[in-house]
Amino acid sequence: MLKGIPQIITPQMLYTLSAMGHGDSVVLADANFPAYRIASNHTLVHIPNISICEMLKALLQVFPLDHLHESAGYVMEVDSEDQRRGVKTPIWQEYSEILRKDNNKSKQVLGSYSRASFYAEALKAQLIVLTGECAPYANLMLFKGVLN
Repeated sequence: MLKGIPQIITPQMLYTLSAMGHGDSVVLADANFPAYRIASNHTLVHIPNISICEMLKALLQVFPLDHLHESAGYVMEVDSEDQRRGVKTPIWQEYSEILRKDNNKSKQVLGSYSRASFYAEALKAQLIVLTGECAPYANLMLFKGVLN
């Protein structure tokens, strides 16, 4: 245990976050994300009893967001079949509220990638945190910035 480090950030996460460089990414993954396949060459931490919102709040206490990206965070776009079925993504509003508190107000808070692009970007992520989040389309990608 360390002072000032949220308890849900594991030692392995802290090490990986610390070793990441500017522009490296972390994926906060929902329970349905193919994390074991995607993270085959990178660090995977499985914390099944935590929501992505809880993890995001903790992560932002130690993780500077990249101001060079167009958005503070990125979600996976709802595919056309799920749009036809009426799948909703209320969790995105929660992410926006959390990120807005930590974000430069002139920047778009949430951007999105198509499913294929999100998976392609996730393959490059240095860290994937597999949570117990069950909300649809809850995966969130963040890019590391620099400390001022």
